[in-house]
Amino acid sequence: MPSERRSPTRRQLLRISGTALSGTALAGCAGLMDDEGETTENTRTTASKKKDSGELTLQKVGQLQPSGNEPSSGGYSEVSVREDGKYAILGSKWGISGSYLIDLDDPANPKLAHYLGNPNSAPNLDVKFDFRDGLYYRAIERHHPGNFEIVDYGQENGSPANPTVVGTASDDKSHNVTPHPTKPVLYAVNYRLETSGFDVYDVRDPTNPRKVGEHGPQGAGHDVTVDPEREVLCCFYQSGEFIGIIIYDVADPRKPSEIGRFDYREQKSYSTAQVGEEAFGSAHHGHFDPRRELLVVGDERPQGIPGGKHVFDVGWKDGSLSNPIPVGFTVSPNAQRMPEDDFAGRFDWTGHHFSIVPWGERTFIVSADWHEGVVLYDITDPTNPNPVDRYPTDDGMDSLTPNDKVAQFGEAPMAWTARYDANRELVVASDTFTGLYTFELATEE
Repeated sequence: MPSERRSPTRRQLLRISGTALSGTALAGCAGLMDDEGETTENTRTTASKKKDSGELTLQKVGQLQPSGNEPSSGGYSEVSVREDGKYAILGSKWGISGSYLIDLDDPANPKLAHYLGNPNSAPNLDVKFDFRDGLYYRAIERHHPGNFEIVDYGQENGSPANPTVVGTASDDKSHNVTPHPTKPVLYAVNYRLETSGFDVYDVRDPTNPRKVGEHGPQGAGHDVTVDPEREVLCCFYQSGEFIGIIIYDVADPRKPSEIGRFDYREQKSYSTAQVGEEAFGSAHHGHFDPRRELLVVGDERPQGIPGGKHVFDVGWKDGSLSNPIPVGFTVSPNAQRMPEDDFAGRFDWTGHHFSIVPWGERTFIVSADWHEGVVLYDITDPTNPNPVDRYPTDDGMDSLTPNDKVAQFGEAPMAWTARYDANRELVVASDTFTGLYTFELATEE
């Protein structure tokens, strides 16, 4: 492994000067006033007031390196958290297979509830909970006749300790899957250049998922996010006939209808940009701000100039769902050009999976940004998003023996996903080397 790859000092905390907003700036941010346009300072609780002042930091509380049937370590991928925060699921990639259900009853001591392998050693890269209790989905990408499976871990036939696969879709492969948060509908990105961007499945009967449509331009749709309150969906396209984002009306969740798009090919390319300069390419992942008319989109690039995070105005000021306007951009705190021909340096400083964190009257992003580890960004001012804290997820690396496919990345941290559970104010993250982490968010005066 190349010696020049540098892991940051353990528990190194990033402090960025000049990120605090003045009271005037805060008052101007959308979502900080009540219906009459008056501030709500006099009605907030002491706890809420504390959230609106001081620096927000990541505080690690727990870690787990679950094992399945593999003798070597690593290969962890996506993590998802059930809405009530009681369970997490951890996926697999890079030399291992299967899915792990994690009991989060005590976040300081996460426990393995089950490991569920599969018969053909297929990686289950993406894993997501259904809104119905006792079901989760896991995507399949190779060596198996199906593009996703539905796992019953307590809905009818299974239990957390004894899960069973009850449904399978066999239409080639899926890279990422996104269940509708309130309806029995699943969106699966097929990630193939020769087909439409995403497929729609009716999953009312978990034992018999039915494909009911394909949507989007021909190309590699990478991921989908759904906002049930706005009744919209956004698909992120990395390559093919279209690169960028397309927003769909999903008032009828089984029949998405395009209402707006933003074409990356009409914007400045990363190939002509410097590190940290706003550019567009390889739209990877994103989420709608739950309280403001904003959409946050991350670009992921494996080499060269690293992709950053864009904040789009979709109604906050001059933009709309039909005309998204980029208003803010940031890159990871240690962003630097990545090697073109060395796999061990690929992906290092580009963005990856993240969540939006409403915190009092402020808003943050918690993101797993590969070799950065987990990074906290302040997007309270959407025109000036910036990193404010980070945690390098390399704990226990000295005791691990990564398998060959994981080892090609070099060394931890290589953080994959960071999820925020608002019910418990808990962050759950994954690192492909070192496993699952739990964090609390703490405000320091």
